[in-house]
Amino acid sequence: MTDRQELASIARAARRYLERERAGGGGELLADGAGKATDEAGFVSARAGRMPAPSGREGPVRPEPVSAQRLAEREQAPTAKNLFGEDEPAAPSPKRAAAAIIDAPEPSIFEEGLNPAGLELRAALAAESIPVLDQVAAEVRACTKCGLCETRTQAVPGVGAAHSGIVFVGEAPGADEDRLGEPFVGRAGQLLDRIIKAMDEARLIPGVPLDRSTVYIANVLKCRPPENRNPLPHEIESCSPYLRRQLDVLKPRIICCLGKFAAELLVGAKGAVGAMRGKVYRYQGAKLIVTYHPAYCLRNPASKRPVWEDMQFLAREYLSD
Repeated sequence: MTDRQELASIARAARRYLERERAGGGGELLADGAGKATDEAGFVSARAGRMPAPSGREGPVRPEPVSAQRLAEREQAPTAKNLFGEDEPAAPSPKRAAAAIIDAPEPSIFEEGLNPAGLELRAALAAESIPVLDQVAAEVRACTKCGLCETRTQAVPGVGAAHSGIVFVGEAPGADEDRLGEPFVGRAGQLLDRIIKAMDEARLIPGVPLDRSTVYIANVLKCRPPENRNPLPHEIESCSPYLRRQLDVLKPRIICCLGKFAAELLVGAKGAVGAMRGKVYRYQGAKLIVTYHPAYCLRNPASKRPVWEDMQFLAREYLSD
């Protein structure tokens, strides 16, 4: 058996194990582990720039093959602090990364133009978006399309502006958001604020200040599900047109999906967050990436490092055409 066949066999066995564990309730943590090698390979690829791709296909960008020497150098790199003040764990082994490349998705090309970047070019977009965003917010607050209107305290339309061209999309409001009428204001929101602040302090996107006033933050659902349960399909169907209208007028340069429900809605395909990370999708004129929800990071602190990698990936994609 060749090395490539052996790696393919290992990858198939890992997938079967993951499927069994997911059925038993261990889904997202194991999905993170199974997808991490692909994520790391994609992270290296993003630094080097995307590969040319044939026309007529849509979907994620294929990671570039990574040499064994380069991966070995990364394996030997010293531990460093990230901008959360935490130690960076060791990189994955070359064998894991090589196995992930075997199952990498096919490359694609995006035909539609990319929405503009930079404060000067986006100033007019930001001004034009305000009346539409206000109209959508008013409709959201009066909405009775699903049963969530009967249990909410306040609807939560969204917050921020189109100035930076970056939109963060989460799942649904929690108790604090329901009380205050603003998304991401609880513990998960405070972590998201720290992430955005870290991006700004690191000048990941030079010349573009990043905070809650220059990015836009919204959720798939605009009302809190009781007991913070998962959104139901009919609730997403009823509520998602509001988000789509917001995205239409914001014309983001890049969208960051925070968690499974935002990713599945905007990517248009089901999958674990760990498997969707490290790839570039497109939503109309915006690039789209997927990362873990801040609430997941609070439950699983080890996921903070991959989220910070995703923010660096976001910045590079924002700056590239």
